Amino acid sequence: MLKIKLSPISRRLLPLYTAIFFQSIPLWYATEKIFMLGIGFTTATIGIMFAIMSIVMLAVETPSGVLADRWSRKGVMLLGCLALLISTVIGVFSFNEPVYILSAVFWGIFAALYSGTYDAVIYDTTVEEYGDSKHFEKYFGRFKAIEGITFVIGALFGAFIASTFDLRDPYILSIPLIAVALIFLWKFKEPQLHKAEVSEPVLEHIRQTFAAVLRNPVLLPVVIATIGFTVLQEFIFELSQLWFIAVAAPIALYGVFNAAVFSSWTTGGLLAARIKSKSAIIGLMVVTVAMVVLLIASRHYFLVLIAQVVIAVCLIAVGVILAKKMHDELPSRLRAGSSSVISTIARIIIIPGSLLVTGIAQSYDMSIATYVLLAVAIVSVVAFMSIKSVKKQIH
Repeated sequence: MLKIKLSPISRRLLPLYTAIFFQSIPLWYATEKIFMLGIGFTTATIGIMFAIMSIVMLAVETPSGVLADRWSRKGVMLLGCLALLISTVIGVFSFNEPVYILSAVFWGIFAALYSGTYDAVIYDTTVEEYGDSKHFEKYFGRFKAIEGITFVIGALFGAFIASTFDLRDPYILSIPLIAVALIFLWKFKEPQLHKAEVSEPVLEHIRQTFAAVLRNPVLLPVVIATIGFTVLQEFIFELSQLWFIAVAAPIALYGVFNAAVFSSWTTGGLLAARIKSKSAIIGLMVVTVAMVVLLIASRHYFLVLIAQVVIAVCLIAVGVILAKKMHDELPSRLRAGSSSVISTIARIIIIPGSLLVTGIAQSYDMSIATYVLLAVAIVSVVAFMSIKSVKKQIH
């Protein structure tokens, strides 16, 4: 019998990688917007649902990050997976907009608990195993790659099930898969660096978390760039199907479209570990801006697909790189909380942004609405290009 020999850190991360495989597989992701339209949603009310979900995430993200730093990151991950399971169960019984919005609320709780926790866990695990963070991109990139592979599998099977049987069936079949993720998260051995450092009262911890993100001149351009690209990534992944709907893409191809877009998590995650120079990172950002322009000009679903996939690949790779830059400047006890603060600020922008984008799309079209994304991309690139000059002033 062939046995695969794993390094100690790979064995330690295996339950986490397995958990994220099953947690990322919800089969309903690929056809969600079509399902929503079928129960009464419009483009505008999809934007309202997105905004409500974002408000929930805004309320939960920072407290959950502080909770992860002070209590247990593993515990927060388990609660997040449970919220995803509840969201899926409610989705099964959704026959109108209000019930589905409740499902979206629990999905927002899941996303908030997910935000900042997994990258902090992997960062601290690499530090515990190696004594430094040099291998973070490698293992966090693998984490993203596994997510991407799972998203592709879920998209293809979900679209097949929805088109062959019923749009509700992907929700039903996702329930046992998410339950398996809970089991493997329970088996994961979390790092303890953050617990060794936490000692101050909760309110002081919260104050220090916000100060670490907003008052550190070294981190400020990293924070602005991360926020901008987070907003852009959220729009691309959450609203991707609206561009295909706008160009009247065949419904039979939606599974392939979503699989292609979700595959960017794998490609981007693996690419991140190979990008070493700042000029290469800026190159990725320039390509992102160019692809947003292509998304504006596209009138055929094939060009829309190319633009979305390339944008997503670049955003995933840049996100891993920016995560390392941020964590390198932070103590372990503030890592998950600081990531959540950044996500919270991004969410403050996403809430009105989602209403703006979908409102423009409803009144005009998605091409005009995409100019909002172009503005966000340009601001993010400018912020990243200022990182080096800020560091020179400090050092």
